[in-house]
Amino acid sequence: MKKFLTLLLAFSLIGSSLILTGCSEEEEDLSSKIDEKVTAYQTDLQDSAETLTSTEAIRDYLCSWAKAKGIDYTTDGYNNVIMSVKAGKAYKKADPTVIICSYDPVRFKTSIDPVACALYLVKNNENTGKLTVIFTAEEGHDFSGIKKINSKYFTDQTNVFCLGSGSGNMWSAATGAKSVYRFTSPTAYTAPSKDAAYRIRIKGLPGGVPDAKISSYPNPVKEIGDLLAYFKTNALIYELANVKGGSNAATYPKSAEATVVIDEDDFDKFEARMQTAIENFNEDYLENYPEVTYTYEEVPLPDRVMTEESLNQTVSLLYTLIDGVYFRDEEENLISLSSIGSVKTADTGLVILASADSLTELSLTEIDKQYQIICGLADTSYKKTASQKGWTSDPDSEFIKEVSDAFNQYSGKDMELKDCVPAANTTYIYEKNPKCNIINVSVNEDRLERYTGTILTFMMNQEHEEIES
Repeated sequence: MKKFLTLLLAFSLIGSSLILTGCSEEEEDLSSKIDEKVTAYQTDLQDSAETLTSTEAIRDYLCSWAKAKGIDYTTDGYNNVIMSVKAGKAYKKADPTVIICSYDPVRFKTSIDPVACALYLVKNNENTGKLTVIFTAEEGHDFSGIKKINSKYFTDQTNVFCLGSGSGNMWSAATGAKSVYRFTSPTAYTAPSKDAAYRIRIKGLPGGVPDAKISSYPNPVKEIGDLLAYFKTNALIYELANVKGGSNAATYPKSAEATVVIDEDDFDKFEARMQTAIENFNEDYLENYPEVTYTYEEVPLPDRVMTEESLNQTVSLLYTLIDGVYFRDEEENLISLSSIGSVKTADTGLVILASADSLTELSLTEIDKQYQIICGLADTSYKKTASQKGWTSDPDSEFIKEVSDAFNQYSGKDMELKDCVPAANTTYIYEKNPKCNIINVSVNEDRLERYTGTILTFMMNQEHEEIES
């Protein structure tokens, strides 16, 4: 069915001379062509990912790509990259389309697919309406780029596709609200009284913006916290030199570690508990995350360790902080989640960064209160450092209907709207102009070709004139 509908689309394009760049007048499987080209863009990004470790590096890559492809582009003072294509001859009356795609050096390897989608569309749409593709810069999913984008791109008639990465929540007319937190626990230090130090490390997890799937895999910070509590409740006496993991509040950590100091005579007891923890961890997660490693190794004795009081406070805090799926409705739809994004020990104290996303203000308020209570019990300062409103659009709007029709036309399937719990760029686009049309799109490898084709089909379906060959 998909192939039949795709061939009909290709014939209609040929008949009206509205042909994708590089297409011949021969019958062609459009989906195969999209898949081939978008996969090539995806592969190039993956091959370059090791060098794209900073905002500036990714910005320069995008600019070089646009220059090499002959696409008009510009940058602003906030590392946002704006690429644009003028309307084709037949599409002068079509409403403009804007595609928003964030890039983030913190999680670039896990968000390549929406970038590949955006690159394909800006290169292969010359015979549609005016298109602007805006790559917004982020650092740890902080929405810094979209906040600074000029409002001129969002007119009352603009159709906006907001691309993101994620495992679920595909086409969305609602995205969640967000809170960001900073917890600080005072820490005192003393000289170690024991004689053997071991670094415990979990690494190799993919990280990423929390969603239903990501929140089901182990948070290495929480795993380390649970391990330290397990030692306490299973008669292993130890001292804690440090604990660290993650890099920011809004993304799941890829790794975490802690350094503990024990009596050499207790090594057998320590090893037995470590083996139990590692075996349980591997049994639960290794099949789905084969690149993850859970290890321990002897390291030089540190100069200082936490006092007993600070150790107990740290372990209690790490063990009790909520993390993962917080609430689902009666139909098991995800409503809210929380996540510990980062932990580090500093001279003055333990610093933990966390965030929460929710489709309802009630759940978000409940998470706020739980964090406050836990911090109060652990003599830890609580601070909500940022907040973001949720966004809701009309799921029955003409724009959503046209996108749904394009999805059906391209794929032969019905499009299903699902609310997106993680906060997205949509809130800030809406604030710039509440009259423009917005839809949130989660793109991953499994649906890269299908979603790219849907957006392209939508643009080709916009108001246009029939032009004789």
